[in-house]
Amino acid sequence: MLSGKSIFVYAFYTTTTQYTNKQIVKLNKEKFNSKKFALLDDWSYFCRPKMKIMSKTIKHEIKADYLLEKGMEIIWSKGYNGTSVNDIVKAADVPKGSFYFYFDSKEDFAIKALDKYFTTQVTPALVILRDKSFSAKQRLINFYEYRIEVVKKELECKNGCMACNLSNEMAEHNENIREAVLEKHDTIKTEIIKVAIEAQKQGEIDASIDVANMVDFIEDAGKGAMTSMKETQSAYPMDNVMNMTRQLFLK
Repeated sequence: MLSGKSIFVYAFYTTTTQYTNKQIVKLNKEKFNSKKFALLDDWSYFCRPKMKIMSKTIKHEIKADYLLEKGMEIIWSKGYNGTSVNDIVKAADVPKGSFYFYFDSKEDFAIKALDKYFTTQVTPALVILRDKSFSAKQRLINFYEYRIEVVKKELECKNGCMACNLSNEMAEHNENIREAVLEKHDTIKTEIIKVAIEAQKQGEIDASIDVANMVDFIEDAGKGAMTSMKETQSAYPMDNVMNMTRQLFLK
């Protein structure tokens, strides 16, 4: 048991890569419950509050993610202006005040929903694009076919791409949302262009084609096809883009 007029607790503090200088923290005995704590070798005293903070952080992230999951579905189908904060909290069955504990505004929510959308919808497609067990050309074909199948089957030709929907609706009216969508699209295009250049070097794409322009064309055609797909509630526009992509670029 600790004794004496004062006690000393020795602790190390860390940087991102290594331990640095030893600090001596002097604590008055009156402020330190010596009956509750035995000798504090190692990290017991200092880890406890960190564990509590970590626990709160995880809970915060889980609840925020739950709100995103429920609200994202509404924004995806009804659009940004057609969705209210009340719609989101009602779908999540939480008080309205809870929304502003996790998000600064509806705009903040929409931007974070875009992050979640790209994580859930685009990440699997990028895994296919990076699968080097296939040739570069075949990876491009597999990538585009996968994206089209998701839109056709999982989304039933009704919702289209949430990012495209938000961009069409909000690009002229909200700069933050426009930039968030553009950043995500540019990230995807950069990945596609890398593989297209690889395919061109392997002789699988015509050497005279500017692959950056080719990828821009295919992506823009896909966005337009998704709008037509929603209007007609038919998969034909998406199938047509894939067929023309094969004939013009990936034959």
